[in-house]
Amino acid sequence: MGKNNKANMYVDIVSLHNEVTGSCNICTVRFPDTQKVKFIVDCGLFQEEKYQKQNYYFPFEPNEISFLLVTHNHIDHIGRIPKLYKDGFKGKTYASKITSELMPLALNNTAEILSSNTQKNSNKQKKVLEDSSIPTHLASAMNTPLFEVDDVSKAMENVVGVEFNKAVSVAPHIAVKFIQNGHLLGAASILVTITYKGQDPIYLYFSGDYAKDNIFFDVEEMPKMLKEVPLNVITESTYGTKSRNDIVHVFEDNILESLKHKETLIIPVFSLGRSQEMLLKLKKMQKNGLLSKSIPIYFDGKLAHSYTSFYQNHLDYLKQDEDVQSFLPENLTLVTEYETRQALLPDRNSKIILTTSGMGSYGPAQFYLPYYISRPKCTIHFCGYTTPNTFGSKIKEVGDGEVFELNGIMTTKKAKVLSTNEFSGHGKQEDLLELLEGFNLKSVLINHGEENTKVQFAKTVIDKIKPKGVAILSNKNYIRVGAHGILKSYPVNDLNFNITD
Repeated sequence: MGKNNKANMYVDIVSLHNEVTGSCNICTVRFPDTQKVKFIVDCGLFQEEKYQKQNYYFPFEPNEISFLLVTHNHIDHIGRIPKLYKDGFKGKTYASKITSELMPLALNNTAEILSSNTQKNSNKQKKVLEDSSIPTHLASAMNTPLFEVDDVSKAMENVVGVEFNKAVSVAPHIAVKFIQNGHLLGAASILVTITYKGQDPIYLYFSGDYAKDNIFFDVEEMPKMLKEVPLNVITESTYGTKSRNDIVHVFEDNILESLKHKETLIIPVFSLGRSQEMLLKLKKMQKNGLLSKSIPIYFDGKLAHSYTSFYQNHLDYLKQDEDVQSFLPENLTLVTEYETRQALLPDRNSKIILTTSGMGSYGPAQFYLPYYISRPKCTIHFCGYTTPNTFGSKIKEVGDGEVFELNGIMTTKKAKVLSTNEFSGHGKQEDLLELLEGFNLKSVLINHGEENTKVQFAKTVIDKIKPKGVAILSNKNYIRVGAHGILKSYPVNDLNFNITD
């Protein structure tokens, strides 16, 4: 160990997100010569209603950030990258090669949604301007799109796609390696290696959203060196309190029960990953004789169509399995026109409609769900997490037969609203513990989960894994780590996250 290693080289880590969405970890490396390098891991959009204001500003100076690392192509991890560049960031963004190819699809779609929402929400904008609790400069920002298509183009000019398991130098003394994980096509965990003459290296491993496998592709074996070096692991904890045994597989039975009663079945899906998985699921049900090929399947969502085309045009990224290579079910119609969508509503024949968004608040789901929620011959089946205050969350909470207000109109909930978590792309508690057990752990920093979940998972890690140190990341404290684990924590004193010592 280098002399006075703990004092000479360390990394301060703080998260902008206290819960699940808006992922952004700010890391400040302090070298023995007192030079500092700031970088961030992910730069996501906050999707919870209570955090919406935070989308419009960064509590740090973007021009002080040296580089950005991206774990995967979900909007809660990449959704503010164009704004980061718009606000002054000049550095490179590094992502896996596949993620770099997917990002323009997601960000251009988001830019279109943001622009459309700004035009629609004139009443909300007026309230923002009249709200004395919101600073004038922030109120002004909230009345314009967060970013536009031109901002996406400028950001993408600075994105560098990196092959899995290839070490890349991103700054003096700092190298990164993207390690494939099963959460999503292109998803990576990221190893950051910080070296300096006379000092023991600091290894930071950011799990990103993590899953050990994926139905569409084989996950490469983790590099041997990763299990040998002393690691500070920054791990997600989304399902850190859920066991595999807690997962009840109900989707297939629910689908068949609905169709037995000749209902219309609405399945809200996330554009990337879940859409394609649902298509493959329905295809396998057809192949196994569970689902009649005479039942029409409609697939609606511009971005979901684009991602599905990406899968079909990059079959080399997928398993060489017959079903996976040709994952579209029979009797499938892609809905691309408003007239087709409109014609589906009065059609009383049994059918399946896959529609974005997965939480029901965006995309064509905004068209289907308000209509079908009051129809008795309908089942609305969510197959993923719904953030509080999204449309999906709200209609789950309304009781069967209950009257509720919907877009100003009193509506009676007559449709069945069901959900399942069996398709989650996040590892359960056993998977996360298995991941940690395979490392030479120095510390574990718990990240990306509901606040109580992070605390409970931290206790489980202490009990089961017994690393040298465990901490919980939030925007309240910096966690300082060195080559051999956690050194200290200290509070965030101001919105600029200034490091004073």
